[in-house]
Amino acid sequence: MRIRLPAVGALLILLLAAFAVPSASARPQHDLEWFCLAGGRTSPGEHTIRVPEWLADELIKSTRSYRGPCAEYGESARLGAGEQTAYTQTVGTRPVAVGWRVSDAGLEGLPYDPPNAGLWCYDKNADQTTDRMTECTGGYETALQLGPQFRRTVDSPFEYLLNNWNPMGHMPPHVYDLPHFDVHFYLQPESERFKIRTGPCPALVNCEDYRLGKKLPASRYLAPDYQDMDAVEPAMGNHLIDPTGPEFNGERFTHTFIYGVWNREVSYFEPMITHEWLSGLRDGTESSGCFPMKLPQAWQESGWYPTRYCTRHLDNRAELTVSMEGFVYRHAA
Repeated sequence: MRIRLPAVGALLILLLAAFAVPSASARPQHDLEWFCLAGGRTSPGEHTIRVPEWLADELIKSTRSYRGPCAEYGESARLGAGEQTAYTQTVGTRPVAVGWRVSDAGLEGLPYDPPNAGLWCYDKNADQTTDRMTECTGGYETALQLGPQFRRTVDSPFEYLLNNWNPMGHMPPHVYDLPHFDVHFYLQPESERFKIRTGPCPALVNCEDYRLGKKLPASRYLAPDYQDMDAVEPAMGNHLIDPTGPEFNGERFTHTFIYGVWNREVSYFEPMITHEWLSGLRDGTESSGCFPMKLPQAWQESGWYPTRYCTRHLDNRAELTVSMEGFVYRHAA
């Protein structure tokens, strides 16, 4: 059966009556999945329902619907020729996904030269000017707040994301020097992040702040294999990297996961995804999927934390997503 787009409006009433959330508890739950029923561009309303898998497949073919509960959208901003948006999906107060959504057009028209926006610069040679190639760090960044309902009602430390487009990649050379996106999901308040200043120490960070970035959390709060590779950056923090990853062992960099730390605290979770990988998802040469995170033994703050990150292309919406999922409630130790 193929559901035609003009029939969606009429079907909405029937579907809501049959599978609406309030009545779903009265039905067998094993064969129903959470689903966001979405109209077309001229009727963009979204409704969370529960449906059988076969019906979800049919609705996705004919509408802008998608799997999982309907998203709460946070802040949006331009990216290239498209748009990027922070989003969350929840069931009650349990998070299902915290992510970054970008339209297909967002992969086009991105800035490449100069390689950064000139936000974080330091005049190392004291010539009263800053060279964008040698005296500025970072790429082109955008901070996006998650939705207010999520931040108010969900017991999770994540409040905003910071997307950073790196047209020339970054250190280490021959590993992460491909054009890519750093999608940071921050636990650290934005006001604290901005206190990490520029200066003459490695990666153009203030030397006092550099020392704070090198103070790592206790080992029980760190995921196995992750190491300090001297990547403390202004307005960002230190990056802990897993050198057992495939990109350090002869394979081409496609995507990976990084933990951020600052002054003995875990400060952000970061899926890092190449432009090439996202383009492959868009044109179908790569497959949507999820990847497990290496996790610590203990947690500094109680709340919901993810266990995997996912990259997907939503063909019916012409959108890409990078998300953290598989949330489990952790108690602080």
